[in-house]
Parts: sequence; C-alpha cells; structure tokens
Amino acid sequence: MKQLLLRVDDELHARLRERARREHRSINAIANDILAVAATVDPDSPRDRLRSRAAALGVLAARSPREPGDGAPASPPRHPVDLNTIADLTAGWGPQLEKIFAEDRERS
Repeated sequence: MKQLLLRVDDELHARLRERARREHRSINAIANDILAVAATVDPDSPRDRLRSRAAALGVLAARSPREPGDGAPASPPRHPVDLNTIADLTAGWGPQLEKIFAEDRERS
C-alpha cells in the first residue's frame, strides 16, 4: 500500500474530520473512498460527475444489485427500511443536491 501526503486547508480538514466522526470512520477511509470515485470519473459523463460530487458529500448510494448471470457475484439480500428511517437518513440533502445539479448545468 502506498502513502500519499496531501495538504488541505483547515476548513476542508474540519469537514473531513466531522464527516469521519458522523460515519464512525477514519479521515483516511473517507479520503480513500472519495479519491477512488474521483479517479474513475469520466469528465465527459454527467452521471460520473454527479457520482463524484455525491461521493464527496457523503450521499452516494451503493450501486443497485446486478442481474444474475452478468458475471457479478450475487448481492446479499437487502433488509426492508421504513419510510421514516429513509426520511431521517436523507434529511437535509435537498440543498446539497440542488447545488450539485446547478453546478453541473453550468458546466454543460
């Protein structure tokens, strides 16, 4: 495994630290996830740009399970979640998502 020394401003570090605290993960794990998505982004793909921004904000949902027979391993069964739990988990996303969409529209 390689190490990467990365200098970030105090505000970005504080946001990463807060996100790591919220998700009970390390700043390193958060940064690795964000960089992994960003490193595979096709800059000409609106979908990839949105996925990258969503990953950076911590609102990227896991990919949906693949169809059997496409070479992908079977996904574990998903547990039902009630609508109140979903609403609680996504509270406050509206303004962030609107900002992402607006920025993407400005690029196009």
